[in-house]
Amino acid sequence: MSAKQKVLAYLSKEGSYNTLTAAKMQSVFGIKNPSATINELRNDGNAIYLNTRINSNGEKVSFYRLGTPTKRMVAAGIFALRQAGVPTFA
Repeated sequence: MSAKQKVLAYLSKEGSYNTLTAAKMQSVFGIKNPSATINELRNDGNAIYLNTRINSNGEKVSFYRLGTPTKRMVAAGIFALRQAGVPTFA
């Protein structure tokens, strides 16, 4: 299993709210460029969001999570396919 597949499997685990920071992706999965890996997963069609929150020390922490694409994102994708001449939902 590739590192990219491991990240996707971790983010898509059922029953819990799984998030990954860039540092955790580097230490646990050995990924040298976490943002490039996330970009590849997004290009494969996964709705991966970057969220931020303030931790108990008052530091801003950014983390990735797998979500559901919004209606607007799906509409934009369908529009782009149709503009490229690909029939969708014909």
